[in-house]
Amino acid sequence: MLVFSWCLIAYTANVPWLDDFEVGPLSLFNWLHTHDFQQKMAQIWAPNNEHRVVTLKLLVLFNYYVFGQLNIKWMIWQSHLYLIPLFIILWRSMPKERRLAYFSPIPFLFLNFQYYLSSYWMIAAVQHNFVIGFGAIAMYLIVKPKSARFYLAIILTIFACLSNSDGLFFIPIGAIVLLMQHRLKELFIWLLLLTSATVLFFWKYPSMSYHETGMHYFCQHPFSSLKGFFVFMGGGFDFWYREQSAFRLFMTAFMGIFLVGIVILTLYQFVKARGFSQLIQRWNDKKFAQAPVLFIISMLLFIMMNAGAISILRSSFGEYVFLIGNYKIYPTLALVFVYALSIYAWPEILKQLRWVLVGGMVFWAASIWNSLGDIRQRKATLMHEYASFRKGGAGLGFTAQQQKTYGLGEIIQFLESKGIYHAE
Repeated sequence: MLVFSWCLIAYTANVPWLDDFEVGPLSLFNWLHTHDFQQKMAQIWAPNNEHRVVTLKLLVLFNYYVFGQLNIKWMIWQSHLYLIPLFIILWRSMPKERRLAYFSPIPFLFLNFQYYLSSYWMIAAVQHNFVIGFGAIAMYLIVKPKSARFYLAIILTIFACLSNSDGLFFIPIGAIVLLMQHRLKELFIWLLLLTSATVLFFWKYPSMSYHETGMHYFCQHPFSSLKGFFVFMGGGFDFWYREQSAFRLFMTAFMGIFLVGIVILTLYQFVKARGFSQLIQRWNDKKFAQAPVLFIISMLLFIMMNAGAISILRSSFGEYVFLIGNYKIYPTLALVFVYALSIYAWPEILKQLRWVLVGGMVFWAASIWNSLGDIRQRKATLMHEYASFRKGGAGLGFTAQQQKTYGLGEIIQFLESKGIYHAE
């Protein structure tokens, strides 16, 4: 935790890059120059590509009105506060007996540099961190059958949906959890409220032609998407991201098959050990599964639904699209929840826990050795490109002509003149 936090502080740059401009400087500039309240709300509600990033835009406004600043670094740091509730939830989801021993590998499995682009690119950090944070808390609350927790879970699920479009996956996942717990009344309320929210989410939603292209490609090349699913799931082991090779695809696909295989084997053993008739009886008695197990399964479903969506909708972009850096937070998170599920499936893992911990530490150290140089270089590159950008040249994801067309230089100059923004 200390190493991860120190690197975030040391190597995060207060410089927007590519999509950061639309939700950061441009969003704040338009807000300040719009005086009609309805138009201001429309700006917040307007999507960024296929995502409604309402919580990100609210974070921009929070920093402006509370601190008087648009600070990319601060927003990245603030988004990582999700780690506090996530780790608390994971801690409470471990078996009480020897909880510390079970929990100890988790920080090493997750707080690594395999997904560094999701950690150091503002828009990716806020979107992914918020959707995981809000969604995980919602699923943890919903498995506890209490009325107040249930309605809070609904609110947090809406926040997840307004952080990133994959937050919508928590709606069917929450419904599955409620069905498994035989909470039919709450299931009806959940579907009624959140289905209505989904309709509002897609109200006047822009058409995404590449989704149609992705579906068309999937129908013609289903095997490519199947392979992409496993490549995505094994993305946490993508130590060869600097090259495009068959070995890279093979290793990530192999690890994806391995992780998904563990999940399937665990669920098979769960059904086999109890028998179908006993499971039906446990379902009627509202004792289908332990709350921590349902929470773990819900998060694994979220990760695998992401893998399915990306493998279907993005397969036309090529076989390496599944290993894009800002996606890798999900397969890395999968390592944590596959491990957590294994604890409940095979309690005897405690005897081998020292080796799990050693393996987690080796994985963590390897990610630092492999990616720390790239993280340092990314900050240096952003600062260098910012200097070129301010002189009207290419940089930060835009050509000189694009910068002129969109007026990005003038927007940054305005924010700097008001003391709202300064690069560092």
